[in-house]
Amino acid sequence: MTLKELLQGQALRMGAKPAVIYRDEPITYQKLHERITRFANALRQLGVKQDDKVAIMLNNCPEYVISYFACSYLGAVAVPVNIFYKERELEFLLRDSDSVALITTPVFAEYFSKIDGPVENFKWLIVNGPYSEGIQFSELESQGSKDPVEVPVSEDQVAEILYTSGTTGVPKGVMLTHRNLFFHADAIIKVLELKDDDRALMVVPMFHGYGITVMICCFLIGTSFVLLDPFNPVEVFQALEKHKVTFLPMVVAMYYMLYHHPDRSKYDLSSLRVGISGASAMPAQLMREASEAFKIKILEAWGLTECSASATMQRMNMPYKEGSVGLPHPGVEVAVMDEEGGILGPNQVGELVIWGPLVMKGYYKRPDETAEALRGGWLHSGDMGYFDEDGYFFMVDRKKELVNVGGEKVFPREVEEIMYTHPAIAEAALVPQPDERLGEIPVAVVSLKTGEKLTESELIDFLSRRLARFKVPRRVIFMDSLPRNPIGKIIKKNLIQMLKEERKE
Repeated sequence: MTLKELLQGQALRMGAKPAVIYRDEPITYQKLHERITRFANALRQLGVKQDDKVAIMLNNCPEYVISYFACSYLGAVAVPVNIFYKERELEFLLRDSDSVALITTPVFAEYFSKIDGPVENFKWLIVNGPYSEGIQFSELESQGSKDPVEVPVSEDQVAEILYTSGTTGVPKGVMLTHRNLFFHADAIIKVLELKDDDRALMVVPMFHGYGITVMICCFLIGTSFVLLDPFNPVEVFQALEKHKVTFLPMVVAMYYMLYHHPDRSKYDLSSLRVGISGASAMPAQLMREASEAFKIKILEAWGLTECSASATMQRMNMPYKEGSVGLPHPGVEVAVMDEEGGILGPNQVGELVIWGPLVMKGYYKRPDETAEALRGGWLHSGDMGYFDEDGYFFMVDRKKELVNVGGEKVFPREVEEIMYTHPAIAEAALVPQPDERLGEIPVAVVSLKTGEKLTESELIDFLSRRLARFKVPRRVIFMDSLPRNPIGKIIKKNLIQMLKEERKE
């Protein structure tokens, strides 16, 4: 099946059922299909053709859904753009992806206007809102025909190019096909046991693979999602209560803010059935507290953009193992590999590698890096982990984020989990700092909960009683808050750079 066939079919089967609820206003499957068709026909009339790349830089809104699926109706390729990008990053993405159009807002259109010189292949700026340049989204949509979009689309065609965050270098465009996206969504549905009477909250950003997965899952089972932007705890509580949301996909920072919100108990959240946490590891302490507070099972997932967002997840009706990222999705193989390419057995730490229909087609215009990532037929994740005797996987850390203390390997996540058990700590990260004697030393960077106090010596003493000596941070840096990316993951490269700058001074 293709994304085009999905929406067309659901428009016939689910016509009057809400597909998207935005600002308390429902958009039915039939109306959504009609709007997508009109916009797709308008883009086609404009000159967008099959395999063209269309960049989408929008906040969570119905126009995002319309733009994304209009590309699939045309056989074009959607290129989601991080809304936190500035002009330099936007310029790189437009040039690297060969995008012919940018669909955006007036605010982000200003970034586009600051790009120096022409962008090769680029032709059309489409703006959702009043702006002096480009084409108005609403006008373009209103001009489009309601006639079926007669463009053949194959499940093996690239549906989207998602750019990696660039935490280990220049962002790379991950090519995901219709088949990749459908297989991944179907696997999530099976694992979460989602039904057509479930209802999701869409508050994770739709420019990320996480949000795209939630959207496709909902449409695949013929249910609806409540669309919010930006994240606001009170608005989330109100939406959960009013719309009887059952499915809560969020990131760690969101769960943290909801759990610690002083008005949490004022809202009826009894409709909630299941939650998932993705994008970064969820501290075990927060997992226990949030699961108990919301009276739901929160399932942690693990994966990366290159495998359509995730490859493993905990299960609804199987034993829960604290700290585990669960079992491989149905139809997916995950293994642990040593540096020579040998497959390791239970409880042996190595690189996690993935095989299955959800693995990307490759990196756009990067054959050498594609070959490296997919060497031996496996997708090499760059994450270190292991599995136990029951087949449960445990993610230890990023291969490139290990701290090498005089030859002893320190996995930051292990130390961070211990730090999160301290009652005063709100956020924690362990990063390496170059050291002349040991090569590297571990440094803790933390923020404290409101009203709490903690000294460097107190935290080091706390950790010294729980960890081997070489794992204990040699110093502690306190910050008001730790830098995070748009999906809530702590940006360790910023902290590492901060330590490098400090040494220069």
